Amino acid sequence: MPILIDCRLMFYRKAGTSNYTRRLVQALALQPAAVENLVVLMDRRDHDTQWVPPSVQIRRALTPAHHRYESVLLPLELKLWSTVYRLPSSIVHFPDFIACRGTFKKVITIHDLYFMEHSEVMSAEGAQYYGRIRESVQQADAIIAVSAFTRDDILRLLPEVPASKITVVHEAGDIRQDAAHLPQPHHFEPYALFVGTFEPRKNLTTLLHVLRHTPHDLRLVIVGEAGWENGGEPAQLARELGVMDRVQLAGRVSDAELDQLYREARMLVFPSLSEGFGLPVLEAMSRGTPVICSRTGSLPEIAGDAAVLVDPLDRPQLAQHMSHMWTDNELHADYRARGLQRAAQFSWERAARETMAVYQSA
Repeated sequence: MPILIDCRLMFYRKAGTSNYTRRLVQALALQPAAVENLVVLMDRRDHDTQWVPPSVQIRRALTPAHHRYESVLLPLELKLWSTVYRLPSSIVHFPDFIACRGTFKKVITIHDLYFMEHSEVMSAEGAQYYGRIRESVQQADAIIAVSAFTRDDILRLLPEVPASKITVVHEAGDIRQDAAHLPQPHHFEPYALFVGTFEPRKNLTTLLHVLRHTPHDLRLVIVGEAGWENGGEPAQLARELGVMDRVQLAGRVSDAELDQLYREARMLVFPSLSEGFGLPVLEAMSRGTPVICSRTGSLPEIAGDAAVLVDPLDRPQLAQHMSHMWTDNELHADYRARGLQRAAQFSWERAARETMAVYQSA
């Protein structure tokens, strides 16, 4: 049975859901049950295919991701392909929450439902698109939640969904790169690292305020770009706070560059107000980088006791923990070891196996 994974979003966004989708496809391609049956659906304009494993077929979609008529046009495309290629009944996985109609089996991934209670963090177009979530969960034959926290939110906010329809499949942070071929990113040495989109939920504003109350040699490298609503341009806020000389905006970086930035950072600081999973936490831990993150959302579930957990709105507390991690080598070594041990409990290979089980039971 063909397994079609919707990767059209990657043409517009490279982080977040796109990272999850790319890594899942790469891990699924190594599963015996998926060999020669795995197909990725990409935007017709997307020429970035280097990440696609050789065994995975590529099909081009005329209907863009998040198009206003997607719910009508995409099912027509899929039906046409099924007729032309004489495909048997297939499974279509929608990693970006929203399924479309069709006679095929449908699997969706829900990363979090923060937008259901905080619609102000989204653009009007985004709110309209993800507003179809109730219809999507009803159409889906199976739902993947990336954490137990997200599963519980689904059951709380979408009570019509039976618990039996939801499977928790954790992500991982075990991407490996050949250090000999890594590019040299430009950054301060040493530095603290933030990774995430610029939107209010990521709480970057608090981090920039806190930077003023940390050791004067503590530098901050920020990786990411604008999300739905950026809540203020980071460079502008850094200038207003008088810390621009301690901040470097790296923007969007390649996987190889991000790998090296994680490895060389003194710490990852991730003060997000809510996360469905919080992949940067595991990505940092898997590279031996200590983590300071919020004790909100799924982050305690993912980090366990391997990160320093803080109240994301308590600026003095965050400043204190950042300062200690910056100056205390014994503390740094302790959380480095804890993080490596914790990250080893998660893997994309396991995520792929568990996802295949969802396909088979759908």
